[in-house]
Amino acid sequence: MVTRGIRWASPGFFVWILVVHTVGLYFFTKGFLLSRRVLENSSTCTRPLLPAFPRYESSYVQSTQSGCWMPRSFDKAVILVIDALRYDFAVPHAPQSSGSDAYQPFHNALTILHEKATQEPQNAVLFPFIADPPTTTLQRLKGLMTGTLPTFIEAGANFAGSALSEDNFVTQLQKAGKRLVHLGDDTWTKLFPNHFLPNLSRAYDSFLVADLHTVDQGVREHVIPLISHHQDEWDVIFGHLLGVDHVGHRFGPAHPEMCNKLKEMNRVIGEIVNSIDENTLLVVLGDHGMDEHGNHGGETENEVQAALWMYTRRKHFGHLLLHPQRPASYLNKSAIYQIDLAPTLSLLLGIPIPFNNLGSPIKEAFLGAAGDNWGQLVHAHMLSFAQIERFHREYSRMKNAQHDLEHNHTNFPRSVSLQELDFQDKESLKTLYHELRDHQGNILEHYKRIWARFNIAYMVEGLTILSFGAVALLLRVCVWGQCNLSPSASSRAIKRGAATSIATYLIHIVIVEPEEPRMTDGVILGATMSSLMLFTYRFHLFGMIQAPTKSQMPNFLDAIAIAFTILLSIGFASNSYTIWEDQIVLVFLATFGMYTISMSYRTWDRRKNIIEALLSVSFMALVRVVSLSRYCREEQLPFCVTTYHRLGNAMGWRLLIPYLIIILIPLATRIAFGSNLISKNLGVWIWCHIGIPMALFFNAVYWTLDSANRHGWLEGSRFNMLLSKGPHIFFSRATLVTAIAGSGMALTTKWTTAMTPVRYNMIITTSILVISILVSGPMGGGSLSILYFQILSLRKLLSHSQNHTIGPTIAAFLGTLHFFGTGHNATLSSIQWEAAYILSQDLHYLWSPLLVTLNTFAGPIVSAFSIPLIISRDVQPQEVQSVTNSVAIHVLIYSVWALSTAIWAGILRRHLMLFAIFCPRFLMAGALLLIIDVIAIIISLITAVNTK
Repeated sequence: MVTRGIRWASPGFFVWILVVHTVGLYFFTKGFLLSRRVLENSSTCTRPLLPAFPRYESSYVQSTQSGCWMPRSFDKAVILVIDALRYDFAVPHAPQSSGSDAYQPFHNALTILHEKATQEPQNAVLFPFIADPPTTTLQRLKGLMTGTLPTFIEAGANFAGSALSEDNFVTQLQKAGKRLVHLGDDTWTKLFPNHFLPNLSRAYDSFLVADLHTVDQGVREHVIPLISHHQDEWDVIFGHLLGVDHVGHRFGPAHPEMCNKLKEMNRVIGEIVNSIDENTLLVVLGDHGMDEHGNHGGETENEVQAALWMYTRRKHFGHLLLHPQRPASYLNKSAIYQIDLAPTLSLLLGIPIPFNNLGSPIKEAFLGAAGDNWGQLVHAHMLSFAQIERFHREYSRMKNAQHDLEHNHTNFPRSVSLQELDFQDKESLKTLYHELRDHQGNILEHYKRIWARFNIAYMVEGLTILSFGAVALLLRVCVWGQCNLSPSASSRAIKRGAATSIATYLIHIVIVEPEEPRMTDGVILGATMSSLMLFTYRFHLFGMIQAPTKSQMPNFLDAIAIAFTILLSIGFASNSYTIWEDQIVLVFLATFGMYTISMSYRTWDRRKNIIEALLSVSFMALVRVVSLSRYCREEQLPFCVTTYHRLGNAMGWRLLIPYLIIILIPLATRIAFGSNLISKNLGVWIWCHIGIPMALFFNAVYWTLDSANRHGWLEGSRFNMLLSKGPHIFFSRATLVTAIAGSGMALTTKWTTAMTPVRYNMIITTSILVISILVSGPMGGGSLSILYFQILSLRKLLSHSQNHTIGPTIAAFLGTLHFFGTGHNATLSSIQWEAAYILSQDLHYLWSPLLVTLNTFAGPIVSAFSIPLIISRDVQPQEVQSVTNSVAIHVLIYSVWALSTAIWAGILRRHLMLFAIFCPRFLMAGALLLIIDVIAIIISLITAVNTK
């Protein structure tokens, strides 16, 4: 019998560990993930404009009739955002002599942009438009409208869409009395609530990736009538089309569907060009690009290089070209940064430049049609320069003047005397223009460095807590069973805990900057460190280090587990090692397979030896098979070929996988556990013979119908209309309900009193497996099925071992291997957002994030839930201590990995590939650690409930 206190001690311990890990990750990420202080200041027409140029104060400072700060060039504007419009989508195909640049379906489909730019260069200009990472839509819209830089920590807010509080182009338009209309992606209405005319605006859901046409059709249906028949009712139209982005996510750029969508965009732009008048500016832009798989979020060239096209029916744009007679020269433009759009459009439309802007006006928009209006160009740059200086002084004051002397107008390099500047002298104006441009570029680089400053104090505090958390888990594994678990504390321990808390709090107050919330963080930090100190004192850490007992000394299998974990952790210091982590994990698992083969001949039972050898070989073969499913990241090219395909990208035999596993998973279960073990309990028999096949059948039907709906296989038939309404959702929900019913059967007392631990652990593991297969798609489901077969092989291979370390360790490595095998990488662009719509055609902010999380970490989740099954034996009763110890080892492994990724990310924080490789790997490790902590709590609760 197990006493009540011991039974419930483990769930309490894992809850406490979850809190410790959460606090540690909170402090480290607070110091590590870059952020910037947002100033609430707003530019106004009446504010003095040119502190560095007092003699050249604009005559338009207080005039809002003809323009603010500068005479406006246009009365109206149509700003069309084509989401994920990559620059090479907008220019003609230019094959290389080497033949490496092959023709793609997206080439020569969207032709109007470069045709107008070359045939009517005074009316249209086309630029490569460089986005600052992270290349997520919300961050790009913020950067475009404010003219400032995003920071990495904002990427997580891509699906929050909270209102933009800082000064921006849209708000300045509203303050100037402009009538604004929005059509398309509803992100705009979340960022700018109450800015758009409700009777003319139309917002559409932006996350329904499977829908390629609804948003685009909605924009097209409303924008042309607005321009043609309601000109007197609006001043600026913002249209945001999503079809190109959604085609990229579903099919990738090199798919015929992308050609069709770009041709559609070509027609839309052509219709708008023919509808606008001479006082209207048309702007077409991409907020970011996409990689070869159609994803975005990172900083590769294809992800950051979008397109910008500006057009007007009158001659307005000027060019500085050596060979103006050559049409192609108008396309060979230098790339401009997306932050340059806000000051350019602001001055063209006669409104103040947003206060936080760091961009510079685009020169072609102010040079004049003849390309010689240097006075207007310099005036625009003087206004932009003055606004940046005002922002700089205010930001320096808010940050305690840490950098107020590094860049200000007093050290502006003036080769031209401003007191003698003649606006008719073009050479002097050219010199001043280049000096202004260079100085603004220096200020931009300065703020890139300022906003790349890490808070070392917070990072060290986070690493300290994570380190002590790992030590606590190690103590839990080594000495938990040797101590009295009754809640007691000596006065000496209480004094030590209090002293630790107070000392930690005071140290935090001293080392953290005054503007940070020191009090609350100090209390949290002090309480966490105090609890860690009490725990280590309670379990005699120092005594264990000085004189370890024989039971605490590692054996050979322990040494293998420790070596694998530490070697992988050390490898995270290398960017190439981290990039090829899937191959490294493969080597470790193959090494373990070789060891099990060598140990298969340790007995005189020849039949048994042959079976174990075959199991070892099958384990290694399955490891090799799952390694063939890979989704290459940009850094692996050209040495990697993507073989993992989502259903939108490729069909064929992949759709047969869900039907194949209907047979294989129940068959493998019956073979692994034997007919006697299954047939002796009605609940187990029902689940294995009816529940699992039924759930997997529902899953197969769902993916078949979903594919038919995506690809229009039934188009033209009477079933197509019915299918478009989402009856396939019924089968996904039926799969989920069946799996939940199975796990409920294992957890219900009526059934578990007659079940052995092996039986209910098998039911729980297979229930989680079925749900994970549902959210992972056909190829992901195939990978997870292989994971289940490997778990069964591992359980059999370790059935005669008394070691409880190697099983949880290999399970963690299997989870990592299948994280990659299900089409994921430690990159934002590999997240499979379409999983959010498996249970519903609409987005639900409770279930959708859970589905995406389960899809992303399905491999590690299934592996973690299988720990009790791996260590359970058919003939032995399962002890609470053995289960919780194994789970603690599993959590310890992920804790060490999270700690190591945090340490290396901190040490390599100035590395060129920090935010491309090391930071995403840390974020993955941190998120996965918290998920494994939650699973540990669930397993310990189940074990406590079902232990007599």
